[in-house]
Amino acid sequence: MARFRGGRGLRTGQWEVVVGAAENLLGGEMMSLLPAALRHCLTEPTWWEDELQGLHVVQALTALALPTACDGYRLVDNPPSPRWDWQGHALVHESSLLHTGVNLFGPVLIGPDCEIGPNASIFGPTVIEGRSYLGPSVEIRRCLLLAGAEVSHMSFLGHSVIGRRAAVGAFFCSAVRNLRRGTVHVIRDGMLADTGERRLGCVIADDVETTVRTTVMPGRRITKTPATSPNSLIMKNC
Repeated sequence: MARFRGGRGLRTGQWEVVVGAAENLLGGEMMSLLPAALRHCLTEPTWWEDELQGLHVVQALTALALPTACDGYRLVDNPPSPRWDWQGHALVHESSLLHTGVNLFGPVLIGPDCEIGPNASIFGPTVIEGRSYLGPSVEIRRCLLLAGAEVSHMSFLGHSVIGRRAAVGAFFCSAVRNLRRGTVHVIRDGMLADTGERRLGCVIADDVETTVRTTVMPGRRITKTPATSPNSLIMKNC
């Protein structure tokens, strides 16, 4: 079903798709192997409504364990990184395209019909659902990207959850550390809550667009604002 939407809509400026139930792009076998918090995001239309969902997903990603073989996926051995906490191999769907210079570290799952641009680096545990795009020189660390997410060139996403069809503009940065407090605090029920996590990024809901050079402070959520302004610094949930 489709409905008219003012603003940019779903890449057309006029129409967006209303999702009643999310499509399983990863396949039943792969879906069954994922932690429960990830399956919730992959299947629930309004997964971002829980203010702690991003924290739950990032914590659950640490338990990501990929099989060495799965129908429709090819195994990619990753070089070990002594400066990264998680080691392992990648599974890349046979229909996805990895351009020259792509580097994968640790357990990384890339679903169908994805395109990973030249010189992009993906550090697992990370799951990229189908039909997603990463531009040249993008860096991803411990993230969940839902179906149709787009991340433009020279962007950094760490310890974050990016919604369906979200469009992350060029030179985006998700800050992940609170140097003053030591651990990242999130806003819950209007109050700061300590997550206990030393590194935690952002949550971006479905169909949100961040324009060029947007920076989001640790633990913040963009779930109500359809688009940020250029050169934005997101200090609060919006």
